[in-house]
Amino acid sequence: MSENSTTPMFALTVIGPPRWTEPGEPNDAAGEPAVLLTIDTGGHVAVYSGKVEYGQAIRHGFALAATDELSLEPSEIDVVLADTARVPWDRATVGSASTRTTGVQLGRAAATARRVLLELGAERFGAPGSDLELSTGHLRNSRSGEAVAFSELLSGLNIEREIPDDIPPAAEKRDLTNGDRGVRVDAIEKVTGRAIYSRDFSIPGMLHGRVIRPPSYGATLVDLDAGRAERVPGFVALVRDGNFTAVVAETENAAEDAAESVRVRWSDERDNSSDWNLPALLKEHAGEEVVLQESGLSDRGLENAETALDGTYFAPYVSNAQMEPSAAVAQWTGTADTETLTVWCGNRGPFTERSLLADALGIDEQAVRVVTLAVGGSFGTKTPTVSLEAARLARRVGRPVKVVYSRAEEFAWSTVRPAALIEIKSGFSSDGLLTAWDYSAFYSGENAFRGRRGATTPYDVSDVRVAVSGSISPLQYGSYRSLGGATNHFARETHMDRIARQLEMDPAEFRLKNLSHPRYVRVLKEAMERFGWSERQKRSDGVGFGLAVGFDAGSYVAQCVEVTVVDGQVRVNRVTAAFDCGAMFNPDGVRNQVEGSIIMGMGTALWETVEFDGGRVLNTGFNKYRVPRLMDAPEIDVVLIDDPSNHATGAGEPGIVPIAAAIANAVADATGTEIERLPIEPLLQ
Repeated sequence: MSENSTTPMFALTVIGPPRWTEPGEPNDAAGEPAVLLTIDTGGHVAVYSGKVEYGQAIRHGFALAATDELSLEPSEIDVVLADTARVPWDRATVGSASTRTTGVQLGRAAATARRVLLELGAERFGAPGSDLELSTGHLRNSRSGEAVAFSELLSGLNIEREIPDDIPPAAEKRDLTNGDRGVRVDAIEKVTGRAIYSRDFSIPGMLHGRVIRPPSYGATLVDLDAGRAERVPGFVALVRDGNFTAVVAETENAAEDAAESVRVRWSDERDNSSDWNLPALLKEHAGEEVVLQESGLSDRGLENAETALDGTYFAPYVSNAQMEPSAAVAQWTGTADTETLTVWCGNRGPFTERSLLADALGIDEQAVRVVTLAVGGSFGTKTPTVSLEAARLARRVGRPVKVVYSRAEEFAWSTVRPAALIEIKSGFSSDGLLTAWDYSAFYSGENAFRGRRGATTPYDVSDVRVAVSGSISPLQYGSYRSLGGATNHFARETHMDRIARQLEMDPAEFRLKNLSHPRYVRVLKEAMERFGWSERQKRSDGVGFGLAVGFDAGSYVAQCVEVTVVDGQVRVNRVTAAFDCGAMFNPDGVRNQVEGSIIMGMGTALWETVEFDGGRVLNTGFNKYRVPRLMDAPEIDVVLIDDPSNHATGAGEPGIVPIAAAIANAVADATGTEIERLPIEPLLQ
């Protein structure tokens, strides 16, 4: 601890790596030490993180991590996020990792601050730490009744303290799942419209840009005539750089009018790929496979199996379809030798975006500042593309420029969830034991990594082989909630039900017979009990029941579903989900994430598919791309398994991974139709 007699801006600063890592993980995974928490001379507490709040409630969760240690209200914590000039470097907000890494570490930073305050209090009151307590911004002596405000206790000090190794994660010290966790700290701003999203943001002197898009992927610009566009009131400039063409105008409407007035000729040599022949193309063009799980000899196991079942499953491209289309504002300052760039956007990885912008624009990374504003959903998209477009235009015209995507642009040019073809060969005995499992997945996109999550099987089988491969991708693939997790679970859990039906076994009984992992077993039994699985009865009126289990981002989940199928239309009546993510800072936030994941997964299960032909997306609006609506929402019952003995794990994505399979299994139960591809409803009509 270092102290001096001056009056600093911050009286107490806590420093440490931005992320907490499990024992045994590489030290560099935690990141370089940086400022994580400050208490200023007025006693106000702030915590800092490079993560992004885009609806998953981490702003509130991070505040709770600090309040639990400092005995403050969440609203009394200033949570500073996603401004590369103010917060420590961090990875993008992906993989449901925010709470289990950053949230835990901010709790440890607050515990460090608590320790400092208790040390100062013990010195001030001449009392042992056991007699002291923190409450509402004060330190109190429980024996004498004396109290001192944080600001007074820290007056004239400039303390810097690193997080010591002996500060444990909160889960090891107390149960955080009980009690009222309060109203979300950002709730009022959002429901009253005061929250500033990238589409809302503006600065003085700002112009508006509109990119002129090609008709399809791979089309090249041949010629253009901007004569009519130049006569549009408010027109400022036409910018052309190779295939990149855009107009800049004084207002958003003027930019749109000018862009529509430009006459453009493209060379559009489209390939023969489409959503119809994509399954065959994925296998035909598969790259080198990556083996993820191998034990015994799956070929031998299949040959010797008492009974065998093969299945081929397909999941199409799916749009992220987030509520808010992409937007960004870019501003250059300085001279040619000292130019700096500031971008305000809705990207989920501000530091990743900073690096990509610096590389693309040929400037030093430290000359770029990225500020992520309020974000209206992402689910894996919100790439740096829109920020780069705004930056290129702003540099050319010498004024700040905003670029806002239309809904059609978002559907046509943003990334999509990779499509996948999955082949499963399985062997099993007549008494319901799995004996062989061979799983091959072919994912669109060169990087097979996107297909790894959820591919390995949790079931007890001696001869097993699981492999994934990358393949061609006619559309621009990218991240999606759980990456390949939901797709792999659809194939695996649907196949498990098919085996159970062939054996004439209850699908839950079959799973339990082949599962030994205690946390899998626990969530499945919890979901079955709450749902009333054993009391369900086979009906002939289109009602069916299904279930599935899943694992993602360190968390375990099981879901039971009831559906009704009438005239080829599926109604999900109710869903019960049992969820185990270890210790929870914010149980209400966890519940919200599971509910949202279920609704989102219903869309990919029943209706959603990106239709395309020759590199051209055909359904570029919600009138042709069906997502879940309010009237589709089922009754959802979420059972949170309170387990503070396990560290906090992810909550934002695991809820989506089993739901498509559970719905598919329920539809098969209701109709007798095997579901081997998504979406389901077109198969029934």
